[in-house]
Amino acid sequence: MTPDIPIDSIEFHNAHAEARSDGSYQIARYPEAVRHQLNDRARMLGMDSCGAEIRFVSAAPSLRVTLSCENFGTEISIYRGSFEIGRHRLSVGIPTPLLLDTPEAFSRSQADVLHSGGFAPDVWRIVFGRGNCSLHRIDSFGADIRVPTAEETPRIHWLAYGSSITHSSLEGYPFHAARLLHCNVYGKGLSGSCHADAAAADYLAEFAAEKKVDVITAELGVNMRGSFTNEVFSKRAHNLVARLREANPQTPIALITCFTNNQHYTNHPGNESAERQAAFDNTLRTLVADAQDPKLHLFEGTEILNDYTLLSADLLHPTRSGQALMAHNLAQKLQPLLKS
Repeated sequence: MTPDIPIDSIEFHNAHAEARSDGSYQIARYPEAVRHQLNDRARMLGMDSCGAEIRFVSAAPSLRVTLSCENFGTEISIYRGSFEIGRHRLSVGIPTPLLLDTPEAFSRSQADVLHSGGFAPDVWRIVFGRGNCSLHRIDSFGADIRVPTAEETPRIHWLAYGSSITHSSLEGYPFHAARLLHCNVYGKGLSGSCHADAAAADYLAEFAAEKKVDVITAELGVNMRGSFTNEVFSKRAHNLVARLREANPQTPIALITCFTNNQHYTNHPGNESAERQAAFDNTLRTLVADAQDPKLHLFEGTEILNDYTLLSADLLHPTRSGQALMAHNLAQKLQPLLKS
């Protein structure tokens, strides 16, 4: 980072910027102290930058941003306001400079139309896909650079927790739904490791309160059906909801049962994974029904992904078309909560 551009001139959205010895900043979605209390896989995936953003505003006609990814090549997307300019791929371990040029068409379009997606058109956004990414440098060539104001970013804030389907990528349902709702999404999914750990529950509760989020969703169960008992699942789900509600007494919370997958249609009697999935879903239904909490809701995952053919061949993870359908269906369910 150049000395004339302090770190407090940049917003790290959905990310904790962790200084590294080479002067770069690791862009992690969970802070180190929390990651080290999670299950073994989540300790690694909490570092993943997927859905994190670097945001800033500058009058400079061109800027140069240098980024890297340390574990595998990842795709990043460059936005100006709500509009995607292009995508780039970072190679493993190679700091890559990207030149950002203000789109010419913006000068010929009405400002209110450019701002209609929730972001002001002057806000630069670098959105990360899967991978552990770092920011090395921003050159504004002498122009000022600053954090966007609250008026320049969406007023609605949504926290999304869940499995790899929630963790997903730039094509995932949280990012599609956020664009439809014109909101900020904090994607805290943990691929293969969404175990509702106590440390995760504490962190999410405090994070949601700090950000004053307007709605919280938690997609639970699919990552625990392989080896966790329903008793353990129930205890963890209840603790997660209790911690979220304690820290966010008026915030709508929606629990999501398992999204449509092969275990809903298994033809193998005695399939323990399918039995546990069904038990977990029923646990969430009972939890919501018994809570007598008007701001605690249940969304059926099979209603959000309601087309089995939009799964990939593993019959678990949605295709890009499936993620887009899920986003539309979920956005319709979230809309009334945002007005409550």
